[in-house]
Amino acid sequence: MSSKTETKRIYWRYLLAAFLLASGLWYTLNAKDQVERMIEVRLDYRGLPPNLVVTDGQLNKISVRVRGPMELLRAGAREDPSYTVDLSGLTPGDNIIPFAFGSTPTRAFEVLEIIPSRMILHVERIKEVKLPVKVRFRASPVSSSLRLTDLTVTPPTVTIRGPASVVDPVKEIWAEIPADVLGEDKELTDDVALLAPAGVELVPRVVKVQRTLDVRRRTVTLQRDIVAEDESVTVQPSHCTLTVSVPRSLARDGNYLAQFQVSLPADADPPEDGTPVKTQLQVSTPQGGRIVRVSPEMVTLVRSPEGHSGSSGE
Repeated sequence: MSSKTETKRIYWRYLLAAFLLASGLWYTLNAKDQVERMIEVRLDYRGLPPNLVVTDGQLNKISVRVRGPMELLRAGAREDPSYTVDLSGLTPGDNIIPFAFGSTPTRAFEVLEIIPSRMILHVERIKEVKLPVKVRFRASPVSSSLRLTDLTVTPPTVTIRGPASVVDPVKEIWAEIPADVLGEDKELTDDVALLAPAGVELVPRVVKVQRTLDVRRRTVTLQRDIVAEDESVTVQPSHCTLTVSVPRSLARDGNYLAQFQVSLPADADPPEDGTPVKTQLQVSTPQGGRIVRVSPEMVTLVRSPEGHSGSSGE
């Protein structure tokens, strides 16, 4: 047998092996174990014009039902498929974006259904304006009694940027400060974060607020009983009158006024022989309250020799 004949036999063997391998691969990819599966496809976006913003309708992912060989679908399930959406052609208003897979990662996959088949993006123009900064108190029972004087805001205006439908109704930007009566008659300075509608940018987001706090007040008269903790001690007189100054909005707040309490000093201890001693009353006040007058300021304490308690008026 010649070498030329032997070479032809080897060539045909390789050709037959390649044909059988290709036939087996085709069968595996196109005829064997064809199944359907729903896969999640991540949406990526590009090309949005810089003067536009999408305000509604944008999706993060879609579902795609495909058919193909089981083994390849299993392998594809371990990947993170994505679909790029080109936004360069968007215009203000509603834009319909259809989903279409012109090709799949391999011809062995057939796309049967896309859910949803499209999305509707609402697009607006971006608007940028400068607005003044206004200052107000956070909601509090005392806020209506407070007044700001010598108010300075730095900077006095800020830039707001966002969808035109959100920006247009906004006429000022608010800085909220605490309604703290402890700052009465003091010059205060704070860095305050600004309040803004959702979906807009503020530059800057923080302003410096300098102010003096004035509290509008009202005078109230209160009656208080004076009782010693030691039942063998008599207090004369057994009651007193308080004249207090309170924030105007709390002048009729019973819970607030009840916090004005009168007590005896802890070291007030009259002798056992019944000798009377005089002591000054102590008054506790709630936040924002002031004592104008206590009547009487001094009371007499007497210890009963027999250990009986009692009290009498002036």
